[in-house]
Parts: sequence; structure tokens; C-alpha cells
Amino acid sequence: MKASDIMTMGAATTTATSSLAAAIKCMSDHGISALPVLDEDGHLQGIVTEGDFFRQDLGPFRLDALVGIGAEERARSLGSMTVAEIMSTQPITVDGGESLEEAIAIMEGRGVKRLPVTSHGKLVGLLSRADILRALITD
Repeated sequence: MKASDIMTMGAATTTATSSLAAAIKCMSDHGISALPVLDEDGHLQGIVTEGDFFRQDLGPFRLDALVGIGAEERARSLGSMTVAEIMSTQPITVDGGESLEEAIAIMEGRGVKRLPVTSHGKLVGLLSRADILRALITD
């Protein structure tokens, strides 16, 4: 079985210039915890995950600071910052043709919960732990 056989196709995505507010809303609307970041040609530039919003090295953007302020100011802060400011710019990926075993080894070895699946540098899907578990019970 290949990674592309069980990946989620049509994954929700964002761009580096999107606001953090838009990224949070997209994640919430789709019930997901990560968004691949694409350029205008569909090439993968990075990934932004819920974990990125909780990193301690974000400088002026700290969730604990935002919780203590009013909704209007919080919305203004989230609307003025972009995905580029917090995304991981070197996402760990897997080629769609790789075996599922190799994809799992990459996830375990690198400590990631999901892998963007690419073909020729373009995003074709997203492989998550949930995708793998679903494949185990339907195989």
C-alpha cells in the first residue's frame, strides 16, 4: 500500500500571506489541526499547525498574552499577523509513491502527526495518523 492510497485528497490549504485569523477559522471550519501552505503555483511552502500557535518563541505573538486582552484587540492582532510569521518552512513530506511503511517510519522518526504528500513538488494530499488508523480497520 502506498501513501497516496490512503491520504486525504483535497486538503484545506492556506497561503503565507493569509492572516492568522483566517488560518484559525479555516482549521476550525474543517475540523483539522494543520494547513499546508502553498504558493500561487500550488507548490508547498510550509505547514502551519495548531502547535505553531503555542510555540514559546513567537515574540510579540503569544497566545497567553492574547487571552488576557479584549476580543476586539485580539481579533486585530490575529488579523494583522500572517501565516508566514509562524509556519514551519521546511515541512517533512512524503512522496505519494512511497510505501505506507516508509511514511509511518518518517512520521515516527521525525515525531510528526501528519505528512503533506507531494508529487513533483506540488501538494497532492495529506496523510495523517487518522488516515493510517482508518486503513488498518478497512484493509
